[in-house]
Amino acid sequence: MILTSNTFTHQLIEQTVRINDIVLDGTTANGINTRFLATRVGNAGKVLSYATTKDNANAAAASLFMSGLSDRVTLLGKTLDNQFINELGSQNQISFAIFDYSDDAKNVNDRPTDYLQQISYVLPRLTHGGLLIVKFEQVPEAWLEYKNNLLEADYSQASYITRFVQTDVIERI
Repeated sequence: MILTSNTFTHQLIEQTVRINDIVLDGTTANGINTRFLATRVGNAGKVLSYATTKDNANAAAASLFMSGLSDRVTLLGKTLDNQFINELGSQNQISFAIFDYSDDAKNVNDRPTDYLQQISYVLPRLTHGGLLIVKFEQVPEAWLEYKNNLLEADYSQASYITRFVQTDVIERI
């Protein structure tokens, strides 16, 4: 059986994220990844979630409330920016981060122009063994160049490609 990109991603979350972890959804959109992350971190964990539109933030907030997961999520109605370290906490690191620019999250057309800068804020804040997932329907050339320039001594990489989505996995060594 060939896994969908969403199933593959959620299996990685199940294998990586532990109770009490701090994790990040950099592209909340329909909230599917935020909700799934919230189920994994437990009551003492934290999901930092960035919803770029008011409609996305409201929909995600309602869904989290109905699921009983609101207390585990800090839902920010903005894009991830240079305030990220303050929002995370200067001493905190994250074990898992996702930037989903695919139709899985209903986010295929919402990639900001500064998405590489956003990823650059997050990558060094990963724990050792932490994962960063980036998903695209159409992979931008700039992304390929960015990930190819990461130091192999610091990061290992893999890609999972389905018919419509490429899921890139970067692990901090």
